[in-house]
Amino acid sequence: MSISKSTARRRGRPQGDEVKIAILKAANELLEEQGLAGFTIDAVATRSGAARSSIYRWWPNRGALAIAGFLAETAQKIGYPVTASAIADMKSQMMRVAEVYGQKVGRIISALVAQGQSDPETLRALLDGYVLPRRDEAKKVLARGVASGELRDDLDFDVVVDALYGPIWYRILVPHAPLTPEWAGRLADHVFGGLRPLR
Repeated sequence: MSISKSTARRRGRPQGDEVKIAILKAANELLEEQGLAGFTIDAVATRSGAARSSIYRWWPNRGALAIAGFLAETAQKIGYPVTASAIADMKSQMMRVAEVYGQKVGRIISALVAQGQSDPETLRALLDGYVLPRRDEAKKVLARGVASGELRDDLDFDVVVDALYGPIWYRILVPHAPLTPEWAGRLADHVFGGLRPLR
């Protein structure tokens, strides 16, 4: 009995984009199950069915792979809504971040930040793949608020982003108090209270 090429492909190792998807899925699953301490290239290769050479072709080390797996699953959960109010969109997203990071995901990102302190490639992957793109997204929302007249036109966007999200990172990395959506909403209200135009 002959086997079609499509059937043979399904039974063998995945190809192309399918390989990346399988690797990232396996990476995120292992992070959630075992944390960074139990995360290895070998374990990802075994679970995904991909060759180690394929993994190293795209990611230089386990830290970079861990961040890629984390982002593949998490980034879609914390996007910004788009409504008539930039302030409401930012507040909603901050509350969603707190909800997602207030769980196991927060411990994962804390471990990734710690890994980056001694591993330049992991740190670069964290900055380029997560931190800087998220900051750019936040600035675009703030710019929308300025354009609509919701926010003052003299804002330093970098300072505002730090004021909004710095406390969230603080609670992730120094868990002195719970990271909750309710708290994030109050944080947004406090910060934005000083950013509206004077009437």
